[in-house]
Amino acid sequence: MYRQGVFALLLLLFTLYPAKPDCRPAEEGQETTLTCTVNTATLACFHIILDWRVNKPTEVITCTSNICGGGYSSRYGFNATINNSGSTLTITNVSRTVPFNMETRWACWPCGNNDREVTACDKLEVYAKPENARCTVRENTAVQGDIESVTVSCSTTKVYPKAKCKIEKRRNEGTFVTINKTPTYNPSQVTGSPVYYRTECSVDVPVAELGEGTHSFRAFIYPDVTDGINLVTATTASPSVTLTLPQTSYTCSTEIIQGYFNGKSAICICSLTPDTYPKGQAQWYKGIETRPEASGRLLDISFDSSNPVQTYTCKGSSVIGESSGLTLITKFAFFEQDIVIIESSTFTIDLCGETNYTNHRIPITCRVPKDKIYPAPIFSASQNGLVFDFPREGDDDTMFYLSQFYPNVDIGGVYQVTCRVINKITGNTQDKGTPVTFRKPPLLPPKITITGKTYQGVNALNRITLAAGYTGDMTCRVDGGYPKAHTTQLTCGSLTVTGEDVATLTFQDGQLTKNMDGIECKCTSEHASGCYDNKETSLKIDVI
Repeated sequence: MYRQGVFALLLLLFTLYPAKPDCRPAEEGQETTLTCTVNTATLACFHIILDWRVNKPTEVITCTSNICGGGYSSRYGFNATINNSGSTLTITNVSRTVPFNMETRWACWPCGNNDREVTACDKLEVYAKPENARCTVRENTAVQGDIESVTVSCSTTKVYPKAKCKIEKRRNEGTFVTINKTPTYNPSQVTGSPVYYRTECSVDVPVAELGEGTHSFRAFIYPDVTDGINLVTATTASPSVTLTLPQTSYTCSTEIIQGYFNGKSAICICSLTPDTYPKGQAQWYKGIETRPEASGRLLDISFDSSNPVQTYTCKGSSVIGESSGLTLITKFAFFEQDIVIIESSTFTIDLCGETNYTNHRIPITCRVPKDKIYPAPIFSASQNGLVFDFPREGDDDTMFYLSQFYPNVDIGGVYQVTCRVINKITGNTQDKGTPVTFRKPPLLPPKITITGKTYQGVNALNRITLAAGYTGDMTCRVDGGYPKAHTTQLTCGSLTVTGEDVATLTFQDGQLTKNMDGIECKCTSEHASGCYDNKETSLKIDVI
């Protein structure tokens, strides 16, 4: 019962005092409608009479039962209808002058309502849409070719009431978002009646808030009435503004060959490209840090044998951000003069027969200091101009690049052995040569020659018959080998002669007697290599 009583009371109050009216803004020169909500079935009068009024008690139109007319209706186009729920007024031409200023309070007076009026609209908001709305974008530059901020300015030549502006931005054809800054307004009144306004509005946006990309702008310029922004369409601001992250390039004082600096030092300058907008600054980085060797745009670098390959980045930065930059890998290619060293435990090598040749091979080493050449060089070797060790990379020790090679020699003599070192990047070469003596013993035993016959080696068949009293020469000769054999000695009994590679024994008259029958003559020789193993020849003489 209690709840039913409360509900009845609320219904009675709503009937006598309707809710606060809600009327939409009306465009000047256009049609609009107002509604007066009242339950005409409850009115205590024989004929239902309802007056539409403004500025009490000015009567606009009167409705009796279901007929409406009178007042301003016939001349100024006011029409009304009435039904059980109230009345609807149609204004065909909203005006602020004729027949009166309609920007006022509107109400209706139902008969039998204890002289109480019913408000249809506390104040009708009359508006005129903006005319000649336009927006422009200005780039604000402190220095020519640079930009600090963007000013979006909008204007309209005629609007009522004063205009409001909502200015939006978007990046790279994305979604428009409102610029979170209060516009600056500059309204002025247009001469004449009724009142209209010229309105200018603008907003300044620092480029740091825009960031990289192409930025476009638009604005809603609308009369300052309820939901006025929904009464207009957006006005595009032009032109768009394109901002770029600072792009960079670099130049170096030293020629670059296959990614290497030709030399031991270089100076490189990091610069912004001309199309960078807004301007910024260029800087060298190593990792995420600036470097002592990099003073802003200038990078002064030298070869460091402990860290021969280093990476730097030429980056640009501005108020809108930082570019990823360009990478510079610093490698140096150089070859200082007169640095090749050629060495061996001995430069005299003995070639002692095919069997022992390998065991007697002695390497010749060619080396260059690491701090005098980079990158690691190519080595080759030649003897008397003929390459015997083809180009190849050398070995690496703490302080040197080096290569060992073995001359390919089978004939004794003095050879000019040359080491060639090549910088594989620059192509520069250096040769270092040295004479190397290869000693090789004679291949055959000494030769004993007598009476035009020659004998070699130790052989029982080496016999000759001579008559007692023979006169003539017996010669012992050693052929071949390098250098020539030395200390060649020829002995026949008590007769001995010595020479270098040739020894000659002359038999005088009466020296060769029958008592010397069966005598053995021997010829021996020596060689500097110390490995002349086949160094003896013998000959037996039969004396008759």
